Amino acid sequence: MSRPLLSAVVSAIVLALTSVSEASAETNFPIKPVKIVLPLPAGSAPDVIARVVGEGLTSRWGQQVIVENRPGAGGALAAQAVASAQRDGYTLLGTGGSTFQILPAQKEKLAIDVNRDLVHIGMIACCNPMFVAAAPRLGIKTFSQFVALAKSKPHDILVGTNGTGTLPNFAGLAIAKKGNIPLTVVPYAQGGTPAAISDIMGGRVHATIEAVAGLQGQLQSGDLNLIGVMSEKRDPEYPDVPTIAETVPGLTAIGFISLAAPAGTPAEVVRQLNEALNETLVMPRVRQRFAELSMPIKIMTPEETKTFVEHEEKLWWPMVRELEPK
Repeated sequence: MSRPLLSAVVSAIVLALTSVSEASAETNFPIKPVKIVLPLPAGSAPDVIARVVGEGLTSRWGQQVIVENRPGAGGALAAQAVASAQRDGYTLLGTGGSTFQILPAQKEKLAIDVNRDLVHIGMIACCNPMFVAAAPRLGIKTFSQFVALAKSKPHDILVGTNGTGTLPNFAGLAIAKKGNIPLTVVPYAQGGTPAAISDIMGGRVHATIEAVAGLQGQLQSGDLNLIGVMSEKRDPEYPDVPTIAETVPGLTAIGFISLAAPAGTPAEVVRQLNEALNETLVMPRVRQRFAELSMPIKIMTPEETKTFVEHEEKLWWPMVRELEPK
């Protein structure tokens, strides 16, 4: 056999073996631990929910699901880390809605295009409104009372939020601007909501904005009071908490938590991930935990998730460009 022919035969065999190996890996996915990277710190609402889902997936797969917190740059650090990872389904992005609602609209030139560089797997929780929670020492029960307090002390009332570029942060900016309320919104780049809550309890900050899942401990201990919800209607779980729209007409902020993978991840792996996610979400213990956290479960296909996210982008991008600090 001539050397060129021998080389061609060897190359064909290697290609065939590689294809078989990749097909086997897709069929038996997962065969090793899976990592979910989060753009927010430990203790935030998406982190709490991601860990519940991770435990369910670990149980289902028999493979460990590791949650890694990588906050910073409005979610760009986590998104870039996942987008540049191997396209094999073993490194995923657990997104707060900010990754798609806000990040792409903040700067014209980003190192990542989330709609190009990521592929949607499915929805975890939707649609969870942002709540305004205040320190009990303020002696207020409603958002309208909070507004009156802020106007009596212009810019002295501090609202701590997750870092710049997150939905809670922009929700705070929207409240201040749309309601003409002299608040000072303080983004916590590293510690996020948990750090803001720590400063509230220490008397240095007055309020925070977050989905209720990230506030559960302090609500139960009495260290925070819910004074407003950023949904169109009052939350049936908290009927005595007024909507922000009752004071600032039309102002809402609805978050979601979804799962994404690097673009180019094999379609079969995406399908299996979506199937596993959706089956995990209907596990009794997972449903019970979501109910305890007042987080709504939403089952979606990858295509339905993509359509939903694109709709949210159209709603939020103009507002982000208006509100972003110049």
